[in-house]
Amino acid sequence: MKSTLAQRPYVMSIAGFDPSGGAGLLADIKCFEMQEVYGFGICTALTVQTDREFLKNDWLSATQIIDQIAPLISQFKISAVKIGLIKDLSVIMEVVTYLKETDQNIQIVMDPVLKASAGYAFHDWENGFKELQPVLEQIDLITPNFPEMMTLGGRREVFATAETWATHVPVLLKGGHAETNTGTDYLFANGKRYEMKPGDQPVYQKHGSGCVLSSAITAQLAKGASMQEACALAKKYVEQFLTSNTSLLGYHKL
Repeated sequence: MKSTLAQRPYVMSIAGFDPSGGAGLLADIKCFEMQEVYGFGICTALTVQTDREFLKNDWLSATQIIDQIAPLISQFKISAVKIGLIKDLSVIMEVVTYLKETDQNIQIVMDPVLKASAGYAFHDWENGFKELQPVLEQIDLITPNFPEMMTLGGRREVFATAETWATHVPVLLKGGHAETNTGTDYLFANGKRYEMKPGDQPVYQKHGSGCVLSSAITAQLAKGASMQEACALAKKYVEQFLTSNTSLLGYHKL
């Protein structure tokens, strides 16, 4: 008898392994499950950390990352991919190029992780537009927060920087670290700026909140949402994550 159960879209997280489960691959997979998509996990780095402390990490090469992707992408129709923590620009470029050459229709969301929430700096991509531009031309969304946009934009004004970048790729500027209108996110896409204001519930700082937001967007895109819809739905989801308890490790729930 043919099953009547609907098949979930396939999505992929390409990110670091965080043993605490708050960020990276484990957080993304938890989010994917709650968003009702099937998630594959590709490891880019083995980290030693807790929710409060980052000690060290060991990077995986582009070859090691692509070796994990290849058998999955050859068997399954993967609709969308989230890219998080990754070694450097050359590795990002090689991985993104492989994905797009394999399937031009894959949607790619990039979360530019420059620093761990515990303070450990991974990258110093000061004025990173020139280096990242070849990547931006191939992806579908980048999700920097205010400090990341400031760094990547060479310390120029963040909204002007986001508008410039958005001529190459939609930009979701996350407002959790903004000095004014904290919690308001801004989507720059199609020559427009869309404001997404926070809810009125109290929120608590969470390890991995950026990972959860970008993976929720990835899931919604895979399910057919427009970019604006995906960002809005993901924002609601991450706010539930932020209100789930007072600790640094949030609970995933619908």
